[in-house]
Amino acid sequence: YHCVHVTEEDLAVFQKRGLTVVTNPGSNSKLASGIAPITKMLNMGINIAIGTDGPASNNGLDMFREMYLVTVLQKLKEDDAAAAPANQVLYMATAGGAKAMGLNEMDTLEAGKKADLVILDLHQPNMQPINNITKNIVYSGSKQNVKLTMVNGKVLYEDNQFYIGEDVENIYRKANEIINRLR
Repeated sequence: YHCVHVTEEDLAVFQKRGLTVVTNPGSNSKLASGIAPITKMLNMGINIAIGTDGPASNNGLDMFREMYLVTVLQKLKEDDAAAAPANQVLYMATAGGAKAMGLNEMDTLEAGKKADLVILDLHQPNMQPINNITKNIVYSGSKQNVKLTMVNGKVLYEDNQFYIGEDVENIYRKANEIINRLR
């Protein structure tokens, strides 16, 4: 999935078979694995999704940071400030991921599709000025901007409160107990 070290033949297989690359730039950076050739993949029409990998190689698990890393690392890799534009990166983080998982009923906001969405608070310093919302999200967005998360029409998070059917403090406590046993 990381697809950092791929050959032309590898990319041709992805293109021919309609496979998806899941890029994990935070993990790849932390592990010094390299930078995936996202621009080349985009030019070949390969579907790309953005992931975080896991907590062992990406402590933040923050999709906003991952979007930012995808675009800025491609700009460095290609020596081109126009590489991996914000609209393509936001697509990768949303519809590209849905396509990768075959979730065609949640790839766009449309009547008859599942209501999976995130509502962002744009009235924050990091989102000002509001000139291009897509660029604001990709270059400046933060998990602190998330006001509401909805999955299949059900609100799971709103205004710093979780509605997941389990006490969040218990989850935190159990996670800390587990890590303490591993030490």
